[in-house]
Amino acid sequence: MKQRFGDRSTFAIELGKSNDASPDLRTVDVYADGRWLTCDDNVVYLPQFIGSLNDDLDWAMTPVGDKRDTPPFPERSPVENHREMLQLAIDDNDLHLFHRFMDWGPTADNVSMHLFRVDGTAHMPFSFWRESHHDPKELDTVYCARLSVDDLRVTLHRAAWRLMWDWYADRKIRGG
Repeated sequence: MKQRFGDRSTFAIELGKSNDASPDLRTVDVYADGRWLTCDDNVVYLPQFIGSLNDDLDWAMTPVGDKRDTPPFPERSPVENHREMLQLAIDDNDLHLFHRFMDWGPTADNVSMHLFRVDGTAHMPFSFWRESHHDPKELDTVYCARLSVDDLRVTLHRAAWRLMWDWYADRKIRGG
């Protein structure tokens, strides 16, 4: 049975079943703006994945006004900022990495996403880059999920919390 935190049309994390072979692996699907982000690899290594969720939750919990919140090109839309940062990353990756969101390991390495928190709204422009992407029409398109910063925080927190406790319980049951 899947547990969903958030809304697929904005941002959601869906927890599937634990892996029978290892308590450290679990199926997790992530959606943003109605798009399936974990389409290439949706089996996570829990110790790493939970830590990555917590890193992004820490960022989301920092007071608004952090340099990372503001789009580097404020006169442009979040989508245009995303495109520009990816283009600039060819020569200098620092700006892209500074604003990068969802750096969650192999599960999310088929998508590039940034986060900007503006006036209580989380803007998360993203794009798929892998040529073998399951839906070629989604390549070269930038999408932008929008939801309240509070909803983003709640989604990240609840998913990380549930994963951590389920992982702990599963390891205890299996004697790990």
